[in-house]
Amino acid sequence: MIKEKKEGSIWFLISFVFGIAVLIYFQVYKKDISYYLENNYHFEIENSYNGIIERRFVDKSNHNSSMVKFKDGSEKGIHPYFWGKMQVGDSISKVKGDSVIQVFRNGEKIILEIAPFYEKAIKEQQKNN
Repeated sequence: MIKEKKEGSIWFLISFVFGIAVLIYFQVYKKDISYYLENNYHFEIENSYNGIIERRFVDKSNHNSSMVKFKDGSEKGIHPYFWGKMQVGDSISKVKGDSVIQVFRNGEKIILEIAPFYEKAIKEQQKNN
């Protein structure tokens, strides 16, 4: 009887410690996501680029980053959400400090707004915390 009680206490202690570890992990994990979303938002705002897209590709050697290659030979990583709205042949422009990406396609101007995308993602993350 004493042995059973001791084993029960050990399992309770193991379960309790495991439960606490899981709670700590999820709290840290969720905070990290919010932190990265806010950092990515500020990075996007401070970023600047322009050119005509020659190629769109996923750079497998760089964490599967969505990339565009411009006709001048330069390459730029673009958030997958915005990258998916761009096509080869588009002329794109992003001014440092601005929260929009301008896409010019067949005489048409398409505005991709960065701020609402990140604001929504950050709010969703905070709601889930």
